Amino acid sequence: MKTRAQASLEYMVMLAISLAVFAAILYVTKPLIATSSSPIGVDSAFRAVNKMKEAADFIYVHGHPSKTQISVYIPPNVERISLDNNNSINVRVALGEYYTDIYEVTRGKVYGNLSSLRREGYYVLNVESQPDNTINITIY
Repeated sequence: MKTRAQASLEYMVMLAISLAVFAAILYVTKPLIATSSSPIGVDSAFRAVNKMKEAADFIYVHGHPSKTQISVYIPPNVERISLDNNNSINVRVALGEYYTDIYEVTRGKVYGNLSSLRREGYYVLNVESQPDNTINITIY
């Protein structure tokens, strides 16, 4: 009977040590995982802005009545996307309590209402040339 109790106690000690090691690993890796999401969000926003810029330049070069559709991924930490009838596409990305702006300058004037792109996800955008040589970017 004594050997059974001793074996049982040894199993419990081994389990406690294993749980302690696992908890230590989680404690060390949790901040690393949390901080890695910010650069990934910035990179995703940069790719989205670059894709919109390339599509706008392509449509501008081909002129009216050219149009195309593009698919972009909007990361979860995007605060706003602005196209203010000028030659730039601007995306503001939240990095904790700070912000960074990602922008690209296009060949032609771009405008559109992309205010509903605040939620994370994949979106299809229409990029269309207008008769006055401007480019309209809208959600499909």
